[in-house]
Amino acid sequence: MRVPENNSLKAEIEEILKLCKESEEEYGDKASYFNEPVSEQEMTEWEEANGVKIPESYKEWLRFTGKCEIVSNTATFWGPKEFNSDYVPEDLVVIGEMIGDGEMVCFSKESGEFVRFFEGHENGTYKVFNDVLKVIIRTKKVDGGLSDDAKILFMKLVLENRKKKDGENE
Repeated sequence: MRVPENNSLKAEIEEILKLCKESEEEYGDKASYFNEPVSEQEMTEWEEANGVKIPESYKEWLRFTGKCEIVSNTATFWGPKEFNSDYVPEDLVVIGEMIGDGEMVCFSKESGEFVRFFEGHENGTYKVFNDVLKVIIRTKKVDGGLSDDAKILFMKLVLENRKKKDGENE
């Protein structure tokens, strides 16, 4: 895959491509794919049809690739033809999934910020798509360095923290 030189996501894209390549031995060479970029016309047509602007940092991603999968469901992102608003608040547009467990990645129609949304709750907000990609990079780097027992313990702590946080918000 060729990364456009003037792409603001160049460093993150190159790191993700490197992680995909390194993961081939464990997951196979079909565990990651990156389709052709999305045309400016397709992005503009979606924006006009929906009355919503695609955030510029996600347009940068779409100029690199349309639909893609990063290391066997670590993350999947879509082009405008696959965007949807199922199972999320009206203000959000779903552009992909992360962690392979149903966590959705969205952007806000109003602010253009990116939101991770899981089981009816926001799970993180980011100003630019670069920061979403950095989460994926950290996830893959940590994923390769933790034992299965450590991963289970980490997930238990995350779930306990979420339950505690939900209890405080009631």
